[in-house]
Amino acid sequence: MIKIIVDSTAYIPKEFIEENDIAVVPLRVLYLDKEFEEGLPGSFDEFFASFTKTKIFPKTSQPSPEAFIAAYNKVIDEGNEAIVFTISASLSGTNSVANLSRESCKDPSKITVMDSKSTGQNIWGYCMEVIEKAKEGWSRAQIVEYIETLQVNSQICFVPDSLDYLKNGGRIGKVSAVLGSLLQIKPILTFKQGTLLCAKKVFGVAKAITELITMIPKNVKRLFAIHIANTKYFDMLHEKMKESFPDATIYEGELGPVVAAHIGPAIGVCYIC
Repeated sequence: MIKIIVDSTAYIPKEFIEENDIAVVPLRVLYLDKEFEEGLPGSFDEFFASFTKTKIFPKTSQPSPEAFIAAYNKVIDEGNEAIVFTISASLSGTNSVANLSRESCKDPSKITVMDSKSTGQNIWGYCMEVIEKAKEGWSRAQIVEYIETLQVNSQICFVPDSLDYLKNGGRIGKVSAVLGSLLQIKPILTFKQGTLLCAKKVFGVAKAITELITMIPKNVKRLFAIHIANTKYFDMLHEKMKESFPDATIYEGELGPVVAAHIGPAIGVCYIC
C-alpha cells in the first residue's frame, strides 16, 4: 500500500490526516523565547492572537533526521511504501533532511521524497491526487511522474496585510514597505515551481481580491481559498470565488506559523491544474 508522509507546512486538516492515515513530520518554531512543534490547522489561534499584536518575527527550523527516519521505518515495518512531500527546497532545508534521512531508513527503495516546489494547500491537493490514483491501482512511480506534471501549472497567490514581514525577510526594501503601507498598495505574490514573485501591485483590498480570482485558470482541478491569521477579508474572498466558480469544490485552508513568519497575515488562493 502507498502511504503519504508530509511535513507540517502541508497544513492538512486533522480529519483528512486521520481518515487517510497520513504521517506529519513537524517543523519547529521559536517565538517569544519558546520553541514548539508546528501543529495542524485549528491549533494556531493562540499563536496568531499574539503574533498579530507583537510584530515579533518567529524563527523556524526544519525537522530532525530522526523524525523522518521514524516515519519512514513505520511505513516499512507495516509492509508499505511511501511518497513524501516537503515544503519547497527553495524555502527550507527540510527537503534535504528528508532525502538524507531516506538513506538511513530500513529500506530506502520503499520511500520516494518529492520536493513539492510549493507549500501549504498545494501539498494537500497532491495528497488528494495520490490517494485517488493509488485506489485506481497506479504504482508509486506512475503517481510520482503524474504529480510532476501537475506541479508545472500549480500555484499559490497571496495578498499580505502588511509588507513588514516581507521587508524583515529581505524580500523587499524598507522604502518599498513604507510607501506600500502609506498608499495602501497591495502586492499579489505568486509562488510557483519554487519561485516567489510579485506578480502585480494593486490599490486596495477589493481590487486585490478581484485580481486574485482572475488569476485562477478556468480548467482548475483543485481549488483552495486560503488565509494566514486573516478572517477580515477571507469571507469576502471565499464568497467571490464561489460566485466565479459555482461548479467547483472550493476547500478552505489555513496556513500556520512557519509560513506566517515570512508572509505575515494574508489571504490568497491556491490551485492545481
